[in-house]
Parts: sequence; C-alpha cells; structure tokens
Amino acid sequence: MLVLIPINTAVFAQTSHTITIPSGSLYSSSSYFWVNELTGDTTGEITISPGDTITWINEDSAFHTVTSVDSLGNIDGIFDSSFIRSGDSYSKEFTDVGDFYYFCDNNHPWMTGVVHVVNSNTRLIENVGSEFNDGLGFNVEYILDVPLENNVLIDDVKNTLTFTISKDTKNSQIVFILPVELIENPSIVWVDGDVVDMTLTSTEINTRIIVPLDANSKEIKIMGSYVIPEFGFLTIGILSIGIFSSLFLIRSKFLML
Repeated sequence: MLVLIPINTAVFAQTSHTITIPSGSLYSSSSYFWVNELTGDTTGEITISPGDTITWINEDSAFHTVTSVDSLGNIDGIFDSSFIRSGDSYSKEFTDVGDFYYFCDNNHPWMTGVVHVVNSNTRLIENVGSEFNDGLGFNVEYILDVPLENNVLIDDVKNTLTFTISKDTKNSQIVFILPVELIENPSIVWVDGDVVDMTLTSTEINTRIIVPLDANSKEIKIMGSYVIPEFGFLTIGILSIGIFSSLFLIRSKFLML
C-alpha cells in the first residue's frame, strides 16, 4: 500500500526585477545612471516585496559595481557585486524588510540608488473625493509597510490632499499613484509641516510621487494646481444632456414654424 503524506508548504509569490546601467554612466554629466525596465524610472530607486530578486545589467563600456551602503553613504558590507563587466549582470535576492542603499564603488560615487523592501503590495484608498464628485470618488494607490487612514482631507481652495499615516513606518519613503483627475500638477509636498523634496513621474492617467519619510512621520500634504474638477463628472454629464436636449427642442420648434 502506498501512503501519501501531505506536505504543507508555504508558497510565496516572488518577482524578478531588472535595472539597467545605461551607456555613458561612467560620466558624472550623464542624465541618469540606472533604468528600471518595468517602470522606466531612472532614479535608481525601486520598491519590492520580500523574496524578490533584482538583476542589474551593465550596458555601459566601463566596469561598475552595486555596493551596499548605509543611509550616510558608508559601505556596510550587506551586498557587493564586485566588478560587473560590460554585458554582464549581478543579481541579489532581498529577504528582509527595510531600505537598502547602494552605489558604484568603481570611482563613480554619483551612481547611487536604494531598494525599498516592504511587507505588502500596493495598498488602496477607495472613493477619495466622493463628497465633491456626486458620490463618485477616485482610487489612490500607495506603497508603504503600514496603512494610511482612509479619511483623506481635501482642501479645494488651497488645492491640497492630506494623508495620515496610521502608525510608525520602517520605510524611508512612501510611493503615491494619484489620478490626474483627482489632483493636477502636484508641486509641493509637506511632511508634518515641513516642505520635502519629492520625485515625480507623470503619465496622462496618473502621477507617481515618491515622498521621503521618517519613522515617526504622520501627516503628508500634497498641493497641486487643482484638486477635484470645479464640477463633478456626473454634474457635467447631466448639464451637458440638459443643454443638448434644450437645443434639440428649440431646433425642432424652429423647423416646425
């Protein structure tokens, strides 16, 4: 008799990410030194989950390294690729949560980046701004190891969105993905009342903002050129239908004369 013994195995989804070191990175005057193949981001920063692997591919003519440093730029020995020749690559699996800074230790100190490893995937706040938009709100995505409060304060006079972090974070940044219909041209970000430098990339659909944080940061305020359209989309639709109907009736009466 064959006895089958079930084995309980935990399975975790793991993802591979690719960052390219582009041609010309050996020159400090180059416009960028890293390219995230998935997002096109050129800051050298990437947010991943525990168990994910990053592969750095050297497409430059010079040797480069991916060398781990602490937040002050001191080599900490957590990982080091040694020399990556042109056309070669280096892969590293990240299992621990935290922020892992790196740079090129081959006389290219301007080549810096950071890997943010967070415990969760993209989080979501639903129906943001519904009170201004006839009950129809927007979804705001963000990446952080702790959740934000669901109540987002919207000031349609000062054109700001205010988010609140529910508890202390282990990450040094938060990534927001904001619909352009919710906030247009974000330009200033405050963290607990202080203006901070942000990283911003935009598409026709949304704006991706990376905001630096401290462990005890609590309030994040983002200002744009406007928040929420002056008229809700549903209101605009109803108004348009009313105008069209009125014009149609006037035209019909005119033709009957």
